[in-house]
Amino acid sequence: MAAQSKGMYALIQFSPVPERMEFLNIGLLMLVPDQRFVGIRFARGQSRLDRVFGRQPKVYIEAIKDSFENRLRQEIAKGLESGYDEFVRRRANDIRLSPLLPVLVGDAEAEFENLFDELVGDDDKLAREPRIRRKLREAFEENRVEMLLDKPEEVELPEYGMKVSVPYGYQNGCYNFIDGMRIPRNVNDGLREAGKRAMEGGLIWKHFQNEPMCKRLVVVGDFSEQSNGFYHAVSDQFEGANVRLYRLDDLRPLFNDIIENAELHGRIAH
Repeated sequence: MAAQSKGMYALIQFSPVPERMEFLNIGLLMLVPDQRFVGIRFARGQSRLDRVFGRQPKVYIEAIKDSFENRLRQEIAKGLESGYDEFVRRRANDIRLSPLLPVLVGDAEAEFENLFDELVGDDDKLAREPRIRRKLREAFEENRVEMLLDKPEEVELPEYGMKVSVPYGYQNGCYNFIDGMRIPRNVNDGLREAGKRAMEGGLIWKHFQNEPMCKRLVVVGDFSEQSNGFYHAVSDQFEGANVRLYRLDDLRPLFNDIIENAELHGRIAH
């Protein structure tokens, strides 16, 4: 039996009338220090919330979720556990945290998913986060740059009948849409995936090239199952399509660019 670690979790709760003390669970926080695990997740959709409290403005709900998550991550980076009660007292408004509760954890990620499904759940059942995007998110969290990134709206390219969804974005003269790309072991499958991303990136560049701010696709590729020669071939293809490519195992240049431009554009880098 695998060794278990001591963890803590808290429910993230919402009420439009907090003075009534009627709150609904909308998210989960879990910390497992020994495994360096930080889990923060909110429910997708808001049908239960609307049923309990009446219809709530979607833009407002999503905005307070994003704001609360960003603030929470900043506090975690500073050492949330020691100042948890004070943080909770200062958040006595529409969204709040329950007291921290202990939990014994083997596989932190699996336990986090189980707790979320049991205590919060999703109104909108969507596909599980792709593995490459999870790896990218973990890399951003570990290096404390996720809070410096945007969560962009879906990119619409109506002239091509396309929509492109990416998890992150940031500005550095151009606006960069960041996504992960897993290259399969099979070379032909890898070429197809790389070609698809190069085409998407080329169309994004072309669509926005005459606007005041250029926009481009930035791809973080997992090339762990491919040769360096394959990586360089893909890199050349992406360069021709105005797509920036980084390796998942060498992200320091991307982290540095995000941090430097966060400071230039008024976002605080820690």
